[in-house]
Amino acid sequence: MRRVALDQLQPGMINAKPVFGTEGQVLINAGVEIKQSYIKHLKDLGLFSIYIYDSRLEGVEVEDVIAESTRMEARSITKEIMVAASESSNGKVRISYVKEKKLVGVVDKIIDDLLSSKDAVVNLADIRSADGYTFSHCVNVSILSALTAAKLNYSKQRLKDITAGAILHDLGKIKVSKSILNKPGKLTKEEFGTIQEHVDFGYKIFKETSLHTVSSASVVLQHHERQRGQGYPQGLHKEDINPLAQIVAIADVYDALISDRPYRQGMQPHQVVEMLSAQADVDFNIEFLRVFLSFIAAYPVGTHVLLSNGESGLVIANKAKFPLRPKVRIFYIYNGEDLEPHHNPYELDLMKVLDLVVIDVIREEAITQ
Repeated sequence: MRRVALDQLQPGMINAKPVFGTEGQVLINAGVEIKQSYIKHLKDLGLFSIYIYDSRLEGVEVEDVIAESTRMEARSITKEIMVAASESSNGKVRISYVKEKKLVGVVDKIIDDLLSSKDAVVNLADIRSADGYTFSHCVNVSILSALTAAKLNYSKQRLKDITAGAILHDLGKIKVSKSILNKPGKLTKEEFGTIQEHVDFGYKIFKETSLHTVSSASVVLQHHERQRGQGYPQGLHKEDINPLAQIVAIADVYDALISDRPYRQGMQPHQVVEMLSAQADVDFNIEFLRVFLSFIAAYPVGTHVLLSNGESGLVIANKAKFPLRPKVRIFYIYNGEDLEPHHNPYELDLMKVLDLVVIDVIREEAITQ
């Protein structure tokens, strides 16, 4: 299967991965043929892409780093907590004991899932609607952060701290209006000041929960701090920033940049990998960034890539620690103007053919079928 933007989706394509609504309901199940009315409905719901079956990827299996049921449960409890907090009538926000217990349970499930797939590569993007962005973003950041910590061989307690802190790292955004959060243009100084307040507000709520430890609370408070003191709220430098918060900062930026938003299309993973790499030691801890990027597929399975020899095809596999060297199923060749069918399709492993590199990502409508 491969991810397809809705503007590329065509009637007759087959959905490959269940599409869920913000309440966890199945909107379109796997195996369902796409109709024009479905495309319109998906757009109306604020979705930007889905996964479809592609015969060119026959035999290629792509798995998430955690179970779909765990992801859905995490998204559900995160939404419950944030919605309940935003509806507080007296201005005093407290997370209920029942919701705390649910969250503790889902944190444990995330960690257990990740520890059993510690060597996995992140190939799948979370399909999320505009309305469900914040909840999905929080869950994804917690998963990416916990996976980084697991690869650093952190203790079980530290894994719990980073997962709990990350899943509620944006809790304070319940205080920020959607008009500011979703503003397409540049924020005014006052609007950016309002955005910055979310870390302090979220920290105050988080401190009152049973999930609170010094490290988990630091994640909520410090995930916008940067290595050279250019972050907020305190303008901390390197060693003054809690290590778990430094990890979450990387995951937070990565997930935000690859995500489609109402005012912009998400960046390609390889573009974000390059951008983050350029910010090593400026904004982000070099060692943590190296570990994080080791399991991020710069070219996820299903991505159509153009190679330096003029051949192109779909990525069918990625190897941990080598995000820029995927295995590609070659189908086309570039003649200088267009892509033409390759006379002898084959599979090429860039881990073995070191004199070739990926030079571009191709949108499927560019192909002459």
